[in-house]
Amino acid sequence: MSLGLRIASMRGYRRLNQEQLGSFVGVTKQTVSGWERGRRVPNADDLVNLCKALDCSADYLLGLSDEIGGKVE
Repeated sequence: MSLGLRIASMRGYRRLNQEQLGSFVGVTKQTVSGWERGRRVPNADDLVNLCKALDCSADYLLGLSDEIGGKVE
């Protein structure tokens, strides 16, 4: 599964819309849409904030693990 699909999947699992996730991460809903569609890639800071907002590990989002993991402190 791609990074974008994992972001979209976790966003749905956490019951967030793109605007809500973007607000947590500090980006627009258009940016979140770009990530989910594979047209953009989050930078390192955004990836950390995504993990915090979605309560999952970077390894999961990046496809290095199939285990969701836990909170990023």
